[in-house]
Amino acid sequence: MVLKQRRGKKAPVANAPAKAAATTNTINDVDVEEKDHFNPAIIVALFYTLACGLLFFFYNKYGPAIFLGKGWKDYKWSPYKWRKFIDDNEKTILIIGGPHRAGTTVVWEGIKAHPDIAGFGNRFDTGADYSEGVLMQDVYPRFGVGYEFSNFDKTGSKKISRGARDDGIGRYALAENVHWTAENRKKELQDPTSLSRLLNRFGPHWNKKFEENGLTKAKVWVEKSPQNAVLATFLEGLYNMPVKEDGTVDLDNTKKPKRSATKFIYVTRHPIANIYGTDTFVRDAMGGNIDFEILLKNYIALHKYMKMDEKALKSPVMWVHLEDFTSDPNKVLAQVFRFLNVSADEVVVQQVLDNMPDITATPNAKYFKIWCEEGIAKNGPLMQRYAEELNALDLGYDLDIC
Repeated sequence: MVLKQRRGKKAPVANAPAKAAATTNTINDVDVEEKDHFNPAIIVALFYTLACGLLFFFYNKYGPAIFLGKGWKDYKWSPYKWRKFIDDNEKTILIIGGPHRAGTTVVWEGIKAHPDIAGFGNRFDTGADYSEGVLMQDVYPRFGVGYEFSNFDKTGSKKISRGARDDGIGRYALAENVHWTAENRKKELQDPTSLSRLLNRFGPHWNKKFEENGLTKAKVWVEKSPQNAVLATFLEGLYNMPVKEDGTVDLDNTKKPKRSATKFIYVTRHPIANIYGTDTFVRDAMGGNIDFEILLKNYIALHKYMKMDEKALKSPVMWVHLEDFTSDPNKVLAQVFRFLNVSADEVVVQQVLDNMPDITATPNAKYFKIWCEEGIAKNGPLMQRYAEELNALDLGYDLDIC
C-alpha cells in the first residue's frame, strides 16, 4: 500500500534538525549576550557603599571632627580675655607628660574624674587618639606621633627607607630640636595669638564636663600628652603669657602674674617595662619595629629633658610612678588631689575610682617575665652599658629584677 502525502503539508526534510539547532544556538547566543551585558551602575554602587562604610567607621571612632576638622568647636576669645579669665578666677592648668606607654592615660583618667577637675572627653568627642591635646592643636609640634608608619623597618634590618622620619613614638626624644623651652621659643611666646589659638581649641572640651559654665565651675583644667615631657618650660611660658589689655605681650614683665597658672605632673615607669610596652604597642598596633637600643636611648633622653625642665620650672612639679599608682591608686590620687588643692577626701577618691576602668595592680609583671626568660640574654649587656646613665636619672628603679 502506498501512502500519499496530504495536500498543503510538506514532508519533513533532512536538514530540519539542523535548523532547530540553529534556532537554539541563536537563542543561546542572545542569552549569552544578555548575561555578558556590563552595568557600570553596579560598580558605582559598590564604590559608594565602600566609601560610606569607611566614613561611618571613622565617624564612630573620631566623631564630627572627621568631617568638620578638630577646630569645629573653637571659641573666638581674644588673648587678653583668656588671660583675664584665668587670673581673675585663679584657674589651675595641669599639664601631664611622660614616656608613651608609661601610664599617662590611666593617671589622667583618674585625675579628670574628680568633680572639680575638667579634662577632655573621649576620642569621639575630641577627634584625637587617647584625647591627647598635642594631637588636637597647631601651636607646637606633635614630633611625628601618628606619622610613624614610614619610620618602621618591618624586616628587622637597619636599613631606613627613603623619606623615613626620625621621630614618632619610641624615638622622638632623639631627634634634633625636640626640646622646646621658654628660651629657645621666644618668638612663639611673644605672639599673643599662640595663647588664644591653644585655649580656643582646648576650652570647649574643658567646658563640656558641666552642663553650663564648665570653665568657671572647674577649679582645674587638665591636658595630657606624653610629648609634654619635652615642652614643659615652653608650656609654662605660654599659659602664663603676660598679655596686656591692648592685646600685646608685656615683654618687660611689668604685668607678671601674681601666681603661676600651671602645675606639672610627670608620669614614669620602670625602663625595662616601658621599653617592652612601647615595643609591643609599635608591633601590634602599628605593625612596626624599633630596635631595643633606640627605645632605651629614647627613654634616657626623654627623662634627661624632664629632669632638666623640672629644675627650670617656676611652677609646682609632681612625679607619679605608674607602679605606685597601680598598686595603691587611693593613696596616689589623694596625693595628686592635695597637690592640686582640691578635695582629697576618702569618699571623693573612692568615687573617682568607682568611675574608672579596672586598674591592673602589676602591669610590669608580664614584661619582667619576658626579660628574665629571654630578654636579659639578648640585651643584658646593652642594659649594663647604659646602667650609669639610667641610675643618674635618679628615678628609683632597680635594674636587677630577675
